[in-house]
Amino acid sequence: MGDGRWKMESNIIPLWVDTDSSGLVRTGLDCDDDLAVLVALALHRRGIIDLQGISICGGNAPLSHTWPDIHRLLDHAGSTDITPLKGYGWRSMQVPVKLLSFYNYVMPDVEDSDDASIALINRSRRKSAAPINILMLGPVTNLARALEGGLDTSGVGHIYLMGGEMTGQTLDLNFRSDRAGASNVIAANVPKTIITIQACGQTSITESFLDLLDCPSMAACALLPKMRQQIKLMPKYVNQAVKKRLLVPDQSSRWQASPNLDHGFIPWDIVALLSVTHPEEFGEWEYHRVTIQPCLEGEPCNETMHIAENLGSNFNSQNWSGVVRTPHLVRNETKLLEMMFSFMGEIPAASPQPPLFWGFYSTLASFGIVTIIFFWCFFRWSR
Repeated sequence: MGDGRWKMESNIIPLWVDTDSSGLVRTGLDCDDDLAVLVALALHRRGIIDLQGISICGGNAPLSHTWPDIHRLLDHAGSTDITPLKGYGWRSMQVPVKLLSFYNYVMPDVEDSDDASIALINRSRRKSAAPINILMLGPVTNLARALEGGLDTSGVGHIYLMGGEMTGQTLDLNFRSDRAGASNVIAANVPKTIITIQACGQTSITESFLDLLDCPSMAACALLPKMRQQIKLMPKYVNQAVKKRLLVPDQSSRWQASPNLDHGFIPWDIVALLSVTHPEEFGEWEYHRVTIQPCLEGEPCNETMHIAENLGSNFNSQNWSGVVRTPHLVRNETKLLEMMFSFMGEIPAASPQPPLFWGFYSTLASFGIVTIIFFWCFFRWSR
């Protein structure tokens, strides 16, 4: 690990990463965002990417949880020179999980911030710099607001979206959290790649790969509790649905589900990141004209993404409106996983391992204590 065998022979990629990291939060839905950030730090230190910004949104958790999560992660990784930018949270999204949506209704997320979208706009207008590539690992809200606010698309080289569904079934969590935003980004006349459920479902992290981490010396070790939690929960609650999206009529030979989906979790966001830096590890790249139809009764709703036209492996038009590129194949799952853990292993822990933040549990516990005290006082005084 850390021997340089994965380094690309290419120019440095200027990259902005937008993420909904929640791996250090007990109630966060995923830990792959945090792992992807660590991989991005390694890629930056190797000179494969020039990591020019990290912005934060809600998604896997409310902004009130993702915002402190990224600070704790960067501190633990010794990357205090990077200043993350705050963006939009659950107040501006359709929270896809019903229980969490109810929680957000009762206890709303913190106020949104336009710091991230303004920073994206300002970066796109820097004519002295090379066009920026933008990787959206969570809901697209920060980028969608930047487009609405005057993002200079000539200053954007490529947009990469971790999301999309190729079979007409329910959208992924990222696109579903902000359908209108995803529709607007896809409609933009900018080169775009989507890394879909079908592409990500070909890779799964199992317990055996965790042994590759030299703990406790690596920053990624702080995420071991969440990784083990994901290995237990995802096969039952997520991966079975992913399997159904990979095994559909007329496509069953195209998308090969990871054989470990019953024993591991999908590293969605690391797959998306490596599709940017190591596209040769993916195959069957094709262009598609896609649409996310407006809701009949207004946003939000759970309408899916439609493939209007398969444009094949070549696309020569200058008009990217409604057009996306996507990889349909992971060439070698084991190699891709070894690459992920090789990069993770290059970021040492710079501080003692931070404990997991309690997330919703702390709020619910406080609410429960207040409720008990209220009823105790009520019954005591009513005697």
